[in-house]
Amino acid sequence: MVRTLALLRHGLASGQGSDAALAPEGVRQLERLAAALRAGTWRPDVVLSSPYTRALESARTLARGLGVATAPMLLHELLPESEPLDALQAIDAAAPNVDSILVVTHLPLVGRLTFELTHQEVPFSPGTFVELRHDGDGYAQLVRRIAPQELAQ
Repeated sequence: MVRTLALLRHGLASGQGSDAALAPEGVRQLERLAAALRAGTWRPDVVLSSPYTRALESARTLARGLGVATAPMLLHELLPESEPLDALQAIDAAAPNVDSILVVTHLPLVGRLTFELTHQEVPFSPGTFVELRHDGDGYAQLVRRIAPQELAQ
């Protein structure tokens, strides 16, 4: 099965605590990202999120902009300091046999997940989106990376 896994570092936030909300600029970044992805007709089958406020708000904002009607599913394995293999097992358990998954999480986990899957170092500023494709053999392929500063304001 070919699977697309999109990893999103939450948008720009008002702080670092678990209850820190998205900053207004973070919301605007994610709205621009949703518009760019929608123009390319990309839409996930399921959205998984860290339970931290800034990640959940990011997941909801992007999902709404993409026309995804179902609420994001919260996974405690997507917290910043989680182990990549634990997170991947939780993703597989939460979305078995799903072709396209959006995962919203934090640094350092998002970078560690990307490296685990691709063996490539990929930079993640707040609001950065990375799409990976995996056919079940070997490493996943980096399809694209979209950073907020690359999108028109």
